[in-house]
Amino acid sequence: MGKAYITGFHQVIEKESRRSFFELIGETVQRTLEMGGISIDEADGLGIVHTTAVDERPIRIMLANQVANYLGIGRLRYIDVAEFGGASFNALVYRAVKAVENGLARAVLVIGGGKSSVFRRRGIDEGLVARNYVSTHRVIEFLPTSDYAMVALRYSHVYNATDEGRAMIAVRERANARYNKDAIFREPISVADVLNSPMVSYPLRLLEVVMPVDGMSTFLIVNESLAGKSKITPTSILGYGEAHDPSPLFDRDDILNTVIPISAGKALSEANIGINDIDLFMLYDAYTIMIVLELEGIGLAEKGLGWRFAEDHDFSPSSTYPINVNGGSLNTGQPAYMSGGVILTEALTQLSGMAGERQVKGARRALVNAIGGILNHSTTLVLGV
Repeated sequence: MGKAYITGFHQVIEKESRRSFFELIGETVQRTLEMGGISIDEADGLGIVHTTAVDERPIRIMLANQVANYLGIGRLRYIDVAEFGGASFNALVYRAVKAVENGLARAVLVIGGGKSSVFRRRGIDEGLVARNYVSTHRVIEFLPTSDYAMVALRYSHVYNATDEGRAMIAVRERANARYNKDAIFREPISVADVLNSPMVSYPLRLLEVVMPVDGMSTFLIVNESLAGKSKITPTSILGYGEAHDPSPLFDRDDILNTVIPISAGKALSEANIGINDIDLFMLYDAYTIMIVLELEGIGLAEKGLGWRFAEDHDFSPSSTYPINVNGGSLNTGQPAYMSGGVILTEALTQLSGMAGERQVKGARRALVNAIGGILNHSTTLVLGV
């Protein structure tokens, strides 16, 4: 059936958008199709990242149908929906590639995002992640922040890690954000600034926690015959891996034993390359502790030394290991409580040579690792041009 390529992408991020959920979709789809050089009539596949961050509560039912109707898409040959948080973006793009390569569709739009501001307007008095065995959780907490705080605390205890190590991640990502005009936070910060910022859930401080925003991301995956219409160099998936542990933290023997190494190892093996063959890394960063675990999980740092890696290595575009060169979602914000679209968009921007001042020179391979839930899901893409 031939190869499939990513030939278009677009992202909109606003701190609090006056536009509706569907209007955000409309803009990103239009701009994505323009980049890909095809019309909406040529799209015959749709992938939707499930979200509850929408304007009207009933909108979440049969969301793919509603999106297709809004976009004016008639008959579709392929529909997919993923519901495992920020890790869903990588998974849907990979599945779309396989669908196209197997002749299930010619052109698939993958769409994800939403309006975090909806929750701020309604008010929230409970966690964002549904609980199993609710009766066992008679404690005051706010999810998922308190769970990731527990992971950070456990990590510090087991590996004698310092808060300064996590804080350095926030500092390095903020330094990268200076070159991203779309970042919400661009002013330089210091380790002291991070440590002196308000405590959100011990030991995580405010500057270690992502800010929810409104936004949308769209990606276009097409077959070989349509790939030549794109305004950018088509991007290929060189390798992919995913791994899942649906259990809640309290059911795990070791909360620091994550599924990240499984997905990353599979992706690198399929790509037939080593970690040092990667030109840039886009890692899921809703909390600084996630970066620590990912640095270890993908193989850049030994187990228990991810925080040391952050202290000892620059993350900038000109460094040996460019990491989250757009500032990550810690500085761009997190649409609909999912950072997967943010990091994937930046990887594609870099591989397309469109990143301006933050461009990683000669970038041809990128690793994108995304996490969903409370370390429940990990998906890893190795992309290449």
